[in-house]
Amino acid sequence: MIAQRILETAEKTFLQKGFAKVSMDELAATLGVSKKTLYQHYVSKQELLAAVLRHRTESVVKQLLHLLESPSPFPTKLRDLLSFMHQRMSEIQPIFLEDLQRHAPEQFRIVEEFRSRMLPVYFGKILDQGVTDGLIRADFNRDLFIRTIVAAIQSLVRPTVLTELKLHPWEAIDGILQLFFEGVLTPTGRRTCGQHFRS
Repeated sequence: MIAQRILETAEKTFLQKGFAKVSMDELAATLGVSKKTLYQHYVSKQELLAAVLRHRTESVVKQLLHLLESPSPFPTKLRDLLSFMHQRMSEIQPIFLEDLQRHAPEQFRIVEEFRSRMLPVYFGKILDQGVTDGLIRADFNRDLFIRTIVAAIQSLVRPTVLTELKLHPWEAIDGILQLFFEGVLTPTGRRTCGQHFRS
């Protein structure tokens, strides 16, 4: 189906090359169709971008639901979630986020809002299973933990910050999650500092 081919090709192209410099002529040439055919399905590049983002978010939600509904134990689900996030973020080049923020701020805002809604729901469900399975402390402040992760991701996975830190989006996500789940203290450091924190 041509509409689906257009969507998939545009998604791959935008994520890798950015949005601003990719023309409808280039997309039509890549697809092997006329520009007229392209405009019959999407009246503008902005409309095509919006369709790409809808398609991507719907796909993410579908895959996350499948992951959460599996009978796998907590460590497997957490590993699969992190692997899924890594794979999805590795598809995005920083230029795409820069273009969104600069040339399609409304779409950029929608992406950020989706991320802020998605992370608490899916991380929360996996953390709850970790508590039930006895692998996460039952007395931890669940809402504070999730809000802190979301705030960290929202503030770091931004074009200007990624450029300053010289990080790819997936490297920023990996770093944040490693800090939250593994920390920076050695076992000795945790024992020593833990006594200090509790005093």
